[in-house]
Order: sequence, then C-alpha cells, then structure tokens
Amino acid sequence: MKKPSLDRTLKLLWLLIGALLLLFLAAGGVMILSQVIGNAGAGDAAVQIASEDRAPREEPRAVRYPAPQAIRGTSTRLIPVEYGRAYQPDGGGYASGARYTSEVVANVIFLDAQGARLLLDRPAHVASIHYPRTAQDVQRWIAYQIAFDDTNGDARLDRRDATTLYVTDVEGRSLRPVLRPPLRLRSFHALDAGRMLVYALEPPRGAAVDEDRMGQRAFIYDVASGQLAPYAALDSAAERAGQILRR
Repeated sequence: MKKPSLDRTLKLLWLLIGALLLLFLAAGGVMILSQVIGNAGAGDAAVQIASEDRAPREEPRAVRYPAPQAIRGTSTRLIPVEYGRAYQPDGGGYASGARYTSEVVANVIFLDAQGARLLLDRPAHVASIHYPRTAQDVQRWIAYQIAFDDTNGDARLDRRDATTLYVTDVEGRSLRPVLRPPLRLRSFHALDAGRMLVYALEPPRGAAVDEDRMGQRAFIYDVASGQLAPYAALDSAAERAGQILRR
C-alpha cells in the first residue's frame, strides 16, 4: 500500500488549520455583532422601569439639571431634570416656551421663596414643557406632555411611549390631566391667559384602527375650572369638509 506523500500531508494540515481559523473568525464576528446591537439599544436615552417579571437591567444613572429658567409673570424658576446620557452635553435649547433636549426629561424642579419642589413623584418621560417666557406668551399656565405608562412594553419610558396632556398653574402647582382615555392628544395651542385649544384623536368604540383613520375632535380647556368642552362649531365645519372629500 502506497504511503501518502509529505506534500499531501502538509496540504491536509494547512486545510485543517484554515478551517479552524475560519471557525474562530465566524465566532468572533457573531460576538462583536451581538455586542454592537446590545450597545445600540442601551445607548438610547430612556428612563428604565421595572416590569412585572424582572427588575431594571442597570442601576439608574445620575440625573443632570441645567440652569434655572424664568417663568414670565412670577418669581418661580423652572429646571428640567434630565436622565439618560450621563455626562454628555445637552443638545437642545429653549424655543417658543418649550423645552427641547436630546436627553430624557424625567421630572421638573420648581424654585421659589419656600425652596425647591418636584412636579412628579413617580417615573415619567416629560416629552415637552410649555410655559410663558416672553411678552408674546399670553398663557398663565404650564402645559406638559407626559408618559407615565410603558405603552410599548419595553420596560422603558421614552419618546416611543404615548403621552397625555397635563397642566398646572403658572408656578407649577396642582398638576391635573386635560385629556382622558380613549382620547389621544394631537396638539394644543394657547388661546388666551386661561384657555387652550386642544386637538385630540378619538378611536371608534370596539374597533382597533390606525391613527390616520381616527376622527379628530376639537376642545376648549378652561385651566381655572378644569373644564374640557367640545368646540362644536369647529368640529361641525371639519365634519362638512370630510363629507366633501367622500363625494
């Protein structure tokens, strides 16, 4: 029986080494890809919350807060409490009485002659804060878009969760909701010192539909009394516009 040559033995040995090297490279690539995907999810600014079956995956990061901001017509100052990206600089600013930031705003501090007080006593994502800053801002109230509930089930509170409209007086007291389910906030606008125009979407009873198929309704909200009243004339005109489109 003819013995294999030395060249053939070397070829088989190099082939085995190459196969092992390829296997190691593939395993390393899978590990790197899984690490990148994990870091991408963890890097999003969000408030971690506990789900029913497990605790948060990481300890809460230290909160950060910028300089106090003046509220027109009062000596009270407002400070958004930010959470989510540790020491990274704030990427936002202030415009038209609203707070825009790359961080997640999780609470609000109000400073007055009595000291400092918090707006909220539980985890939340504050998507926007609208308060009077200039002579053109007629409102005598502060409005907030807040998500208290993890509506998408990912154990985080962030911009992907549904928000509800809340209001306080101009010094940040007496927080209360403006809209209640099943109404969904679309937008709101200051009418005068004590009233706002609120647009909401109303899903049909007993049916699940996309937002673009929900009817829109208009309301007038009186901040002092807490009354939300339908804006019947506006809704009627909008209904006629819809009928014209269906012809």
